[in-house]
Parts: sequence; C-alpha cells; structure tokens
Amino acid sequence: MAGSGITVSGEQWLREMDTFRANPTAYLVGKRMDEEGFVLDILQALYSDELSHTIKVQLLGLLQERCGVLLSTDTSVEQTVGSLTGIFQQADVDTAAFFKGQVLVAITTILIARDQLVEQPQLVGEFLNTLLDVVSKINSGPDQVLRGVACECLREMEMSYPGLLMRKVGHLYVMSQTENTFVGQNYMMLFVTVLKNAMQSILQETEVTEKTQLSELLAGRVEPFKPICLPEKVDSSTFPLLQMERESSADTKGLESKELKSVISVVVEHLPLLTSAGKAFVLRQLISCVDMSPDLSASTFKSQFLNHVATTDIGLLHTVLQLKSQFGADLLSDVDEDLLLRRLLTFANHPCVPVLQRLLCWHWVLHYTTDKQTSFEVIPARLQGPLVTQLFPQIFDHMTEMVTKLRAISLYYATNTPPDSSLQLLIDSLVCVQKSVQQGVGGQPAQALFQALFQYYRQHHSPALAAEIQRLLLDVVLFHPKFVAHTIDLLDSVEELTPDSPMPVEILGALTTHTVKSSPKDVIADLEHYMMILEKAASMTQIDPKPTVLYLLTLLQTTPLCEEGSWHRGHALLSVCAAVMRNHPSTQYFKEMGDVLYAMLTLYDDLDVRDQARLYYTLLTNLSFDKLSSLLAVSADNRAHTATSLTKLVTGGSTFPPAAPVVQITQPLLKLTRVPDDPSAESKSEGPEDLNIHEKDLLSTYLERIQASTYQPAIHIKYYLHFDTDADPDYSRLYALVLHVQTNNKYAQVKDTYVSCISREDSMKPEKDCKTITLSFQPLEPVPTQFTISCDFSTEDGKTCAAHLPVLQLSFRDLFLPLAVPGAQKLQLFQQLWEHIHLQQQQTAEDR
Repeated sequence: MAGSGITVSGEQWLREMDTFRANPTAYLVGKRMDEEGFVLDILQALYSDELSHTIKVQLLGLLQERCGVLLSTDTSVEQTVGSLTGIFQQADVDTAAFFKGQVLVAITTILIARDQLVEQPQLVGEFLNTLLDVVSKINSGPDQVLRGVACECLREMEMSYPGLLMRKVGHLYVMSQTENTFVGQNYMMLFVTVLKNAMQSILQETEVTEKTQLSELLAGRVEPFKPICLPEKVDSSTFPLLQMERESSADTKGLESKELKSVISVVVEHLPLLTSAGKAFVLRQLISCVDMSPDLSASTFKSQFLNHVATTDIGLLHTVLQLKSQFGADLLSDVDEDLLLRRLLTFANHPCVPVLQRLLCWHWVLHYTTDKQTSFEVIPARLQGPLVTQLFPQIFDHMTEMVTKLRAISLYYATNTPPDSSLQLLIDSLVCVQKSVQQGVGGQPAQALFQALFQYYRQHHSPALAAEIQRLLLDVVLFHPKFVAHTIDLLDSVEELTPDSPMPVEILGALTTHTVKSSPKDVIADLEHYMMILEKAASMTQIDPKPTVLYLLTLLQTTPLCEEGSWHRGHALLSVCAAVMRNHPSTQYFKEMGDVLYAMLTLYDDLDVRDQARLYYTLLTNLSFDKLSSLLAVSADNRAHTATSLTKLVTGGSTFPPAAPVVQITQPLLKLTRVPDDPSAESKSEGPEDLNIHEKDLLSTYLERIQASTYQPAIHIKYYLHFDTDADPDYSRLYALVLHVQTNNKYAQVKDTYVSCISREDSMKPEKDCKTITLSFQPLEPVPTQFTISCDFSTEDGKTCAAHLPVLQLSFRDLFLPLAVPGAQKLQLFQQLWEHIHLQQQQTAEDR
C-alpha cells in the first residue's frame, strides 16, 4: 500500500515519532494509513538527502522498536530489509560510517525479532554475506567503526542461533589475531562466542569417537569465509542448542584437541589488550570452553585470577567469582580463597563504591560457599577473626545495606556462637537504625529496624531475645504510635513462624493496657493507630476485651468523635467492635458493647457508620456467640460481598442482587453558578448586629472579637446548582446528591452538601427558582485558590453515579469580609482602625 506522502522537516519527524510512540493505533487511524504505508514513509525519509543522519538514526530506532507491529508479514519484512540494504550500499563510508552501522543493526534486529532464519533463510543468508564481506576487510582504515558494528551484528546472530557460524570459526580465529586496530576486541568477542557454541554443537551431535571435528574447524578451514552456506530449509531442529539449557555436557571425554589448547593460550595472551567489559565477556566464554574440554587445565586462568582479584570493575570481579564457582579447589588454594573473600568485604564496605554494587558484593558474600543446587544464605567458614568487624553496619551506610549487614551478623552468630551468648551484641548492632526510629523517623529506617528484628528472631528466637525485642518495640510504639502497623506486621510474622510463641500476646497486652489507661485527649490525635492496637489485641482470646469496650464508650462520651462524623475513624472503632464480637463470648461485654453500638447508631454524624453500627447492634442482640462469630469471620479476600453474606446467613436466604458499580460520568452534567450579590441588601456581619456598640468601645470590642480563640472567619457564598447546557437528556432527575469539595492545605475541610432532589425542569438555568446551596470556605491562609467539586447521586433507574463539576474560583476580592459590626457603625470602625494602624506604625518606627 502506498504511504501518505509525508514530506516534512526533521523537527516535524521528531514530533511524528513521539505521537506514534504514544499511541500507534490512534496515529495510524488519524493519518488514514496502515502499517505498511507508515513503513514506506520511513524508508522514503531514509532515502532522502534533506534529512540529517541524526534524524535518520532515530527513524531506524523507531523501526527497530516497533518491527513486530509495523512488519507483520514476511513480504513486508523482505521489502524493508531489501530497501535498508540498498540504503546501506549507497551510503558513503567516509561521511556516514555511523549511519551505515545503524542500518546493519536495524536489519539484524528485524531478522531476529521476526525469526526470518526459519521463515526466509535465503534473505538471512544474503544479509549474513553482507556482514561477512564487511568484517573480512581486516585492518582497513576508514571503516573501523563499521567493521566493529558488523562483528557485533554477527555475534547477535550467533547467540540467537547458536552454531550458525561454527564452520567459520577458523577464519575468525585468524582475523582476531590479525586485526591490530581497536576493533580487534569485537573480532575476539565474536570468535570466542562462535568457538563456545561450536564445542557445544560437537558434543551434542557426534559420538565420542568422532569428536575430532573441532581440530578440523580450527585448523582445516572446512569451507571458505564467503559465502555462508545455509540449508535450503531451516526449522527449529537445525540449531538444537535452542532446545535445551546451555549447560556443559556430562559426556566430555574424547573432545581432544591440541589446537584448542593453543587457541585458548593465544586468547588469554590477548586479554590485556581488551577493555574491562570485553575482557569479562571473553573470560566467561573461555570458562565454558575449558569446562567442556577434559585436556585443558583450570590453571590456565590462574594468572587472570591473580591479575583481577583486586579489580574495581564489578563485571571483572563477577568473572573472578565465576572462576571460583566453576573450578573451586582445582584453581584456587586456601590462600587464594582468603584473598578473594577479603577483597569482597573490602569492596562491599568501600564508601566510594556505588550502593547497588556494594549490595551485589554482599549478595556474593552471603552465597560464597553456597552449593549450586541451593540458594540458602550462609556465612563463609573462612570469615573469622578481624573480618567479622566488617559485618557491622556503619552510620553512613544505606538503609538497605544496613539490613543486609544485620542479616549477615545474625547468620554469623547463629552458627558460630552458643545460644544467647551474643544477644547483647546483636541488640547493640541495631543502634544505627534504632536511634532514628526512636526519634520518630519513619520510612526506610523503620523498615530496616523491623526487618532486622524479625531476622534476629527467625535465626535465634530464644526467650531472652524475645524479651529484648518486646522491650524495644514497647519503647518505640508507646512514644510514636505511627509505628503500630510495622509492629503488627512483625507480630503476624512471628506468629506465623512460631505459633506457640507468647511474645505477640505479651506485647499486645502491654500496648492495650497502656492505651486504655491513656487519657482520651492524648489518644484522639492518633486514634486510627491506637484502634489498630485494640483490634489486633481483640483477636487474641487470652486478652480480656472488657477494658477495650469500656474505653471505646469513654471515647464516644468524652470526645467530639460523633459530632465530627469522620468515616475513617468511625470504621476504625467499628473494626474493634467486630474483632471483639468475633473472638470473645458476648457474655463478657454484652451491656458495654450494646452501649457503644447504640451510641454510634444514634449519635454518629455519618450515615454509613450509623448503618453498620445498627447492623452490629442487631447481630449482637439477636444471635448467639457461635453464629455471631461465624458471621464476622470474613477474610480480607471476600469483604466485597460481606453484606450479602451476612444477610443470607441471618435470614436464611438472599434476594438482593450484588450492588452495581458506580457509573463514572465524564461529560458535563451539573454546574455551580454564583448567585449575584443583591446591592439593595446590606451585607450581614458575622457578629450580633441588633445592638449598637458605644463609640468608645467600638475598636476594643472589635479587636477582642477577632482575636478570640473561638473566632473562625468563613466565606459564605451562595450558588445556583443547575444542569449544564450540554448535559445528557437521559439524566433529567437526580436524587440524593452529595457534593464534595476538595480543598488544599490553605483552607479547612468543607463539609459535604446534601441535596435531596434536582430536576431539569426546575434547575435548567441559573435563575430565581433554581436550586441554591451555600458553601462555607474557612481560609487558613488568606490566598486566592480554586476548588475541585465532585458529586455522587442516584438516578431514576436506581444507578449510583459520580460526576465532576467545573472548578470553583475563589478570587482575591472574596477574601475581604464585612466588618462584624452593625451597618451604621462600619464607617466609625473603619476610621478608628485606620488611626490605630497609623499609630502602630509610628510606634514601630520610633522603636527602631
């Protein structure tokens, strides 16, 4: 299909690419083209001389990223690869070497991603010949970068289809020795990759007596370097290494090759010429080669171990550890093992090493002696004496690193010391994180402390350690209730690990006793956290629930909880009630619990809380404990249908269908329009206006009023609530509307506004007979702002809907409130205020 004929500048192409990446389907629909048309536009842009190579490289990147979407058929792949090959051949290597390299990368990516070696082997063969032609030009000057990219493309093809280039291994060996420019590293990496895959192919395909094929490949050159010979039909069995894990074969006898020994020695001699990344890659491939050949000794790598054991490159250090893991005692002596362990600990504690690399080193330390078949963490037996001090956390360590070190300390003392002998040392090692938490610092320090405590308990869980943990937890939670959630999570983990442990009951009992003896005014600020304590304690049958129920009743009677009507706090109290009724016989608390629930269902200023309290009150007064317990024993996984389950169990059946989800309305529906001020009506003040104040007392009375602690100025604005002109006509009558005003930290929370009903006939326009509401805004700081308004309501067919209204603007002029005095005295008060302010300024100037 023809493209859209896009002929745009480079900047426009950048915008087109961003739009396509954001939503490919919407982009193509908007342009009225399909994938092939868009690919054609990209190819035309790549052929164009008007675009810079920078833009063309980004177009190639887009083609690589989305080749699975843009090139959905073999025909489109063939056409695209053919066009890109033509672009590659036309570009000048002297001025566009980097661009030509990116064209090769794009073709390689497309062929591998679309698995064209199986679908179109001839197409892949032609491209491989192009790559082989590029890399064959050894030591040529102007195309060094291009040859390096071609080597990397061949290496990707070989790793995707292992054994693809095995018959070229001899030629690649000669090239890797002959190339004397910086791209020699690319040739060497390509060669060792092909060599390792060739050895694996030989081990799996031939009999033991016939495993001399490698010598022929390395020395005999069984076929010329160009062209490559591929089978006419390639399927998944052509490259069997794709079918299995890449592990060395158990049958390696018979893979004898003197030529292989010479090759390994030559490659090892060339290692100092490579970069750290190239050296690490080549070493890993050689490790696999030596492991597959019984005639090659692990001592080949002894010099490499000694050279790189002190490296600061994380990749090379990982390769050194791979040498240790692969060959063990065959390569390393006890002295070498100790040297490597000390080096790891030094690297893991060095402040100049990035945190992630230090954590990786700690992972290696904890798995230093782990068997290949397991993944358990264990402290190496060689880690003794002065090396133990490096396990302790330091004050400037990252929190994740501290947790890892504390875990290492726990593992060390769990396996190397008698029980309880290292208890004080373990507790003292927590100082780095404990001090921050005791000062109320949350986040990562709190997580680190509680993770370390659980790790200690899991490794030791002795009575003495449990007592120390209990003391520390009480010390933290009693002063900072916000850590209650961390504590409960720790206790749940302890209970799961050791169900018979008395520690959770003892800690919760102590916390409950402290809570119920606290003054309600001290608890009210962190009520949700204290309720979490009481709820968890109520789940323990060993803890008496009656003090908890009495304390809930005290909270309701002595604090303004019911008047505030907080939904979250109300449900926090009800959660405690449910936990008590679920786990304890009602004979222990029947009267007290009835008083609590009755107070909430009659006085609490939230409809949902009252309804749930009424349900619990009905269950408490009508059901036995066994049935009540079974009703409330609802797990967190099925709380969505709790109400239906309760109804069914109480009445013996359920005729109520599950509630439908709330319908979100995105189109305009309702609006709030400010009611114009009536100039004929005098603005009402916030104070009493029926009595005049004596002129002498006018200023003092006014100052006392506005400076009183009970004075809370508010801005009262009346609005018309009406339908939007573009509202859906299906919503002609709405019921039970609840308007929510979302405020910021500059204004106090605005109470929800309730409207019983609104109809399109009465409130279509902001007119005299339209529905009106009054919103009261209480500024904490006198700054203009805007408020987001949302509305929940029910429709005539019983659906519950939610919609957003246009934002409300509160301007600067709205912040000027009328003077709180009778209208006749406002001018007198203003004059006195003006004189008072002027006098204050003069006194301030004289004081300076």
